[in-house]
Amino acid sequence: MLYFFGFFPNCVLLGLITDLLAGSDISFISTEKIPENMNEFALWGLIILELIKTGAYIYGLYVLRKLIRSFFRNKLYTKLQIASLNLSGRLICLSVILGAVSEFLKKMILDNRITLNFGMEFSFSSFWIILAFGIFLIFLAKVFQNARQLKKENELTI
Repeated sequence: MLYFFGFFPNCVLLGLITDLLAGSDISFISTEKIPENMNEFALWGLIILELIKTGAYIYGLYVLRKLIRSFFRNKLYTKLQIASLNLSGRLICLSVILGAVSEFLKKMILDNRITLNFGMEFSFSSFWIILAFGIFLIFLAKVFQNARQLKKENELTI
């Protein structure tokens, strides 16, 4: 079953790449028309920023997946778990912050306007919810580190 979840997304990705190379129209991918006077350097900067943001988010989720698998081994407070919690929290926070910077730069470069939005959005994909989740993972790593230290001290006294 695990093989299916690794194989299926690769087939879909391969199909999308084949369609793009064959020149097919993929209507579900939205593209915005790039202004004529757009600086090419700014466009490549936005693309690279989006790639870094997406890569950090995906790698953070991958590290969380490895962490969950380590919990099934019935060992708690290992160095791997502490490092995984810390790394995934930092990567998720980095991804959210880069996403906000990317949106700001996209509006500034493409629309030629500067806007800041500090409103609250009540959904699970909200900036504040995902940032809080990343900070919570970093805090949980600290708790696991303290618990590991207490566990070692407890084993020494017995």
